[in-house]
Amino acid sequence: MIALLGVRQARHRGVNLCKVHRAFRRCKRLRHSSVRADDSRQVALLSNHHIALRTGRTDSHTLPVTQRHYSTTAGQNDGVDEAPQLPKSARVVICGGGISGCSVAYHLAKLGWTDVVLLEKGSLTCGTTWHSSGLLRRFRSTSLETECARISFDLYSSLEEETGFATGYKENGAIMVAKTKDRLIAYKKLLGNSRLSGIEGEIITPEECEKYHPMLYTGDIEGGFYSPTDATVNPSDVCQALAKSAKEKGVKFIEKVEIQKILTGSGKVYGVQTNQGYIKCEYFVNCGGMWARDIGFLSRPSVNVPLQACEHYYLITKPVDGIDTTNLPAFKDHDSHLFGREWSGGLMIGCFEPNAKPAFIEGIPENFEFQMLPEDWDHFQPMLANMLSRIPKLGHAEVRQLFVGPESFTPDTKFIIGEVPEITNYFVAAGYNSSGISLGGGAGQLLAEWMINGVPRLDTSIADVKRFCSTHNSKAFLLDRVKEIVGLHYAIRHPTAEFASARNVLCSPLHPRLEAAGAVFGEKAGWERPLYVKEPESDDFLDDEKQGISGLFGKPCWFDIMKQEHKACREDVGLLDMTSFAKFELKSPGSEATKLLQYLCCGDINMPIGNIVHTAMLNSHGGFVNDCSVFRMAHNHYFIISPSFKRTTCYSWLLKHMESDKIELRDVTNMYTALNVMGPKSKELLQHFTTTPLDSSEFKPFTGKVIDIGYASGVRALAMTHCGEKGWMLYIPNEMALPVYDSIIQKQQTYGIKNVGYYVYQNLRIEKFLTFIHQDFNSMHSPFETGRTFQVRLEKENDYIGRKALASLKENGVKRRLAMFFLDDHDMENELWPWGNEPIYRNGQFTGMTTSVGYGFSLNKIICIGWITNYNPSTKQQLVVTNDHVVSGHYEVDIVGKRYPAKARLYPLTY
Repeated sequence: MIALLGVRQARHRGVNLCKVHRAFRRCKRLRHSSVRADDSRQVALLSNHHIALRTGRTDSHTLPVTQRHYSTTAGQNDGVDEAPQLPKSARVVICGGGISGCSVAYHLAKLGWTDVVLLEKGSLTCGTTWHSSGLLRRFRSTSLETECARISFDLYSSLEEETGFATGYKENGAIMVAKTKDRLIAYKKLLGNSRLSGIEGEIITPEECEKYHPMLYTGDIEGGFYSPTDATVNPSDVCQALAKSAKEKGVKFIEKVEIQKILTGSGKVYGVQTNQGYIKCEYFVNCGGMWARDIGFLSRPSVNVPLQACEHYYLITKPVDGIDTTNLPAFKDHDSHLFGREWSGGLMIGCFEPNAKPAFIEGIPENFEFQMLPEDWDHFQPMLANMLSRIPKLGHAEVRQLFVGPESFTPDTKFIIGEVPEITNYFVAAGYNSSGISLGGGAGQLLAEWMINGVPRLDTSIADVKRFCSTHNSKAFLLDRVKEIVGLHYAIRHPTAEFASARNVLCSPLHPRLEAAGAVFGEKAGWERPLYVKEPESDDFLDDEKQGISGLFGKPCWFDIMKQEHKACREDVGLLDMTSFAKFELKSPGSEATKLLQYLCCGDINMPIGNIVHTAMLNSHGGFVNDCSVFRMAHNHYFIISPSFKRTTCYSWLLKHMESDKIELRDVTNMYTALNVMGPKSKELLQHFTTTPLDSSEFKPFTGKVIDIGYASGVRALAMTHCGEKGWMLYIPNEMALPVYDSIIQKQQTYGIKNVGYYVYQNLRIEKFLTFIHQDFNSMHSPFETGRTFQVRLEKENDYIGRKALASLKENGVKRRLAMFFLDDHDMENELWPWGNEPIYRNGQFTGMTTSVGYGFSLNKIICIGWITNYNPSTKQQLVVTNDHVVSGHYEVDIVGKRYPAKARLYPLTY
């Protein structure tokens, strides 16, 4: 490519994209040979053709690749007066002047908090906001993202009227095309999710796709999805309008100020040190965009904000002869990794490629403002080929510019929001994964309400900063993971899909044994854990992407394996490595630890030593903060087990409410291996290895003891399995875990022992109607609504968080309930399966959505867990859901447009 590089400074006013593509292909074939000058020139023109994109104006001079401006308003203080002096104090300091920071400032001011200062190291929007595509998408995969998008739409559509500042808001709609049957099913499932949000959309034919967007080639698609109210905006203008409104209410916007330290004391923010002086403050908000992770290191203790910038590519064309693109809808071709929209009479077409390139591996350069990244044609060429295939007329279009800019991405595709666990009153809103404009308006409102009210009004668990731990903030981890994350935004994300990158980070001592036994692993909170276990001598390769004649959403490829694992757990012994569970110790010399847990838990913790209580930690509204098991080891010594992804949440919640310095809290997650030994023969099996009597009269269910197992001492044995089966959870000191496991597995033939995975564990608990936090319910739900009334002790002597809310719910009744549904008339071999988020109908009326789904091998039926409401269409009110309301209705579960009859129950059958 020497010849190609040698002409990168060529200038030209028009570039034919089809010629560029052909030239590039010839260049690649002749990489080690001479390259035709014409070929290299065609490719080089894309790099050097500068244009002010928003206006469509072509400059006569080419700027260096790192200094190209995108918008005539970017970096200008339109609507914002000359910056004020740095104040000595403010209630809130916001760091970052992109869409996130401007939105938070705007919403704080609108809600009455005007003593706010926004500090920007460069100029407003200078990081990544200025080069955003400006696409606004309503349909989202989660309720939180859908609501954030809805708020953004409502805000941007009214902002011009409110501020007098044009934002370029325009509803052209959007089309998504499906090249495969699985993709079309995914779109139908997405449409089904809209039952909750009420968003307008429809599945359309290939012919209708072409009608809506005549430039699209539709000969290779199965159909499409049309969203008529999707929109576009100009990102820089949106930010300027938000800033104008906030400033008019008293918020100060100060540019060219660099934050050097976030100052803390007693675990709380008290100020910021900048290159221009010190500001005393009560709250700090990190809206630093791709700098947010670096900003996290400016405090003591440092804050984990796991994100990493990647290169993001798109092309801008001149108008195409004979095609009026002004009113064309935006489009997405997820299977080809493409998106596009109208742009100044031409087109903008970008990509989310499957194997992305991280940017700034050595750190973000100083003074990186309104800058681009160098093009990588080898990396971009496959996407260019996809573009020409989807829009053949693009080959005859002249290119204004190939743009490469940075966008920040997180380890799990979700944005980051909330109060950090390390420091009180330190909040974050960042890492939007290239959806900052779509989500930022709503996320800003959500965070402002959170800061003012103390709690969010929506469940934020999928985006909460506390879902991460320090492992996720490792630079090496992020660099590996984000290569995959970019493309996953356009991949079909099956509910059982797992990340392929940055794996084997946290492994239990049993991992090598299970791997040798044939375990297929998934990942949770950084931990490797077995999903199912194949026979080690088997040569079968189970491809999760090819699941029989019903495709990706049909009968799973591991079904027969899961059936054998289920049989072992019900008839013999199943062994499941559950080391990923979060584990804590809480103790004190006096009653301080007991008093703390009594205040945080709705169950009665003041129980006899050796007992276990399964309880909830609630917020002030009676919603779940955490769902955990508490083992009382001594008078004021407790062992707490929590779900893996709640590790940081649980620890910070306990720490936040520890008023006594006499309480000792330790995270012992990495110190113990958790082995679940379940099944009717588990007692007889374990009795071989311990002198402690395991008979139920001596070792009652939901009690625990510290015992010896073989050569291992100090094993914490709990008579529970978390899935309703008989058995024990063994918490074994890591250094002794392998000997214990090896001793047990030697009895494999005698007791029918089988290594099992989390898939059968899920099915077992669903059969017993054991609802799980995050999968079935969240912080917006109470124990009375989720089948967990047994956790509540309203009568206990000590007051606790959420008690008043629970008392009100008990008195007035609940307006939604979780129930289990047994599916009838479903052909499991040939029809699509439910996988969660299917609409449920009661007497023909929509009543809720499914949450968890499993196969009941004891009944030979699919079992769903889902929500039931009681909406009165006449009065348009939600009424109380009684037991009679639940059991008296005729129910159907909608699986991708086909309804199946289902029987509802509030209690499990006895197996």
